[in-house]
Amino acid sequence: MRKQKNHSRIYKIDGVGVNLERFHPVSSVPEKNELREKYGFSSDDFILIYTAEFIPRKNHKLLFDILPDLKAKISELKVILCGKGELLANYKDFASQNKIDYVTFTGYTKEVDIYCRIADVCISTSLQEGQGLNLVEGMASGLPLVASSIRGHNDVIGQFENGFRFDLHRQETLIDAIILLYKNPALREEMGARNVEEAKKYSMSIAVKHMAGIYDSLIDSCEKICVCGGGYKCRVVFVNLLAHSEARYAA
Repeated sequence: MRKQKNHSRIYKIDGVGVNLERFHPVSSVPEKNELREKYGFSSDDFILIYTAEFIPRKNHKLLFDILPDLKAKISELKVILCGKGELLANYKDFASQNKIDYVTFTGYTKEVDIYCRIADVCISTSLQEGQGLNLVEGMASGLPLVASSIRGHNDVIGQFENGFRFDLHRQETLIDAIILLYKNPALREEMGARNVEEAKKYSMSIAVKHMAGIYDSLIDSCEKICVCGGGYKCRVVFVNLLAHSEARYAA
């Protein structure tokens, strides 16, 4: 916590929270294969997933730039792109015109958790992130991570521990990381298992608990810094905020 002028304060928590009851790994290989078959994928496919809004900051361009080279080296490559946005139609048209039939555009979907469970690697080519919620969802689903080396991503990825950070100015580092994971199923499994444990600190319940602690501390100091007349009005406000947070995380 860092004090600011005019009695304001900055609090830090480990992200907004992920529902670990929703995002979790498959319990077995047969379950994963069954899900793949249901959603039109093969047990032999090597699947990347990127969940992000189709806007310039998410930098889908880099991914599409490397796809031809990546597909030439990984014949079983499939890519799942979850999300909507202003650039979605452009990329769908590009994929169609260039016969990139191994990319699945889900658009807006409430089944991101299912797509994570059938994937092999969670990726992000984003230019800027606060944390990268999609990476934490991938972690909770038991996936290794490959993401751009930026603030936010660097907070959740330990290089060579639970994934790989790549240099945005050297696209070959992204390709190399993906190919390394493709060639090493045991490494994918090891990093994925580590991520399941690491994701627990980003759980929804812990995030709500931290928020409750912040609100409690603000209520306790209300009489000293607030003009509301004893803290009652602030208490009502903070209780409502906490209820809103819990509802948001549960959605």
